[in-house]
Amino acid sequence: MRLLFSFRLGCILAAGLVAGLVAPARSAAQPPAAATKPAAPLPFDPAAYVPQVLLPLLHAGQVQAELGIEGAKLAQLEQLFATVDGDWWRARNLPQAEQRAAITTVEKAVKTWLTGALAREKLLRLADLERRAQGGRVLLREDVAEVVGLEPAQAEKLLAAARATESAAAALGRVFQTGGGQGDLEKAALLAARERELKLPGEILSEEQQKRWRELAGAPFDTVTLDRIYPMAPELAPSDTWINTKPLTLADLRGKVVILHFYAFECVNCRRNLPIYADWHRAFADKGVVVIGVQTPETDAEKDSAKVIAAAKDEGIEYPVVFDGDSASWKAWGNTMWPTVYVIDQQGYLRVWWQGELKGPGVKGDEVIRAAVEKLLGGKAEGEPAAATKRPPGSPAK
Repeated sequence: MRLLFSFRLGCILAAGLVAGLVAPARSAAQPPAAATKPAAPLPFDPAAYVPQVLLPLLHAGQVQAELGIEGAKLAQLEQLFATVDGDWWRARNLPQAEQRAAITTVEKAVKTWLTGALAREKLLRLADLERRAQGGRVLLREDVAEVVGLEPAQAEKLLAAARATESAAAALGRVFQTGGGQGDLEKAALLAARERELKLPGEILSEEQQKRWRELAGAPFDTVTLDRIYPMAPELAPSDTWINTKPLTLADLRGKVVILHFYAFECVNCRRNLPIYADWHRAFADKGVVVIGVQTPETDAEKDSAKVIAAAKDEGIEYPVVFDGDSASWKAWGNTMWPTVYVIDQQGYLRVWWQGELKGPGVKGDEVIRAAVEKLLGGKAEGEPAAATKRPPGSPAK
């Protein structure tokens, strides 16, 4: 595979990371009372460890229904997503501090729309859901720490646990980046760190503190199983060269599932994936699935459209291919690796992606992609695969 940027275990959000607290119902118009004694100032800035979950929540159909976003309001929100989601998606490749800043900018734009579109009780409910989805790390928020009455010593323990999880995730990321194996030891360390972090609030908070924490989460809502938490897919850049089809846009393909793969014809790893794409094309073409190849060049030969066309013919590619000669689509998608495969749902949202070869020792990317497609088609694939290589910036690892 060709890796351009450092591989990081940071991305948009994995559904299993969103903690579903069990909390008693409360009126959205009645926020929980503040602690009787304000918490002492924390001796550190923990903000970087609190997950930014607003955007994933608002992309989930279940949350939109909970907030009454439908009809004209939903159309307005999706128009906004089409404008800002590209920036959100590309932020996954930035260093953590820049990543958070970029996401904060997108959140501000969305919050401006929300303030004008939703009633106060709906905005309060969204605040509940945001706190709920941030799980135990919400306790590192200054406003939440004050309400809960979090003591500095408790906060230090929570921060240490968050740091341990992040450190373990980074270690696993370095294994993948360097191709140093399957990372079994690092995965075990990450699981242990995550387990410790998840249990810690229940161990160190008093009953009264836990009660206040539950109140902040509001009425019960299952944030764990939200199944659409990624951005709207960036549109393909215009190109004069399409193979096997007239020019297409993702907007034209709404109502269909799209399997989009970026490749380069001289890339060995890309070529090893080609038979799998061909199998998907044959298996799903008459079921509402479109496979599209995006040929983005790295070598001089790959910059020659005539050679791209000839290579596609030699490989027997029958599905649509677009020549991304100026890398405009590659840049719009914020790609870092040849090959990369994406699944886009019928409404135009990203659901699953995979970087690198799809099959190999211990590698089952083909199964991940197929299961996601079958699920979107209403099949009986078990479970919803999360993003195959990434996790959200600043949140505990799944």
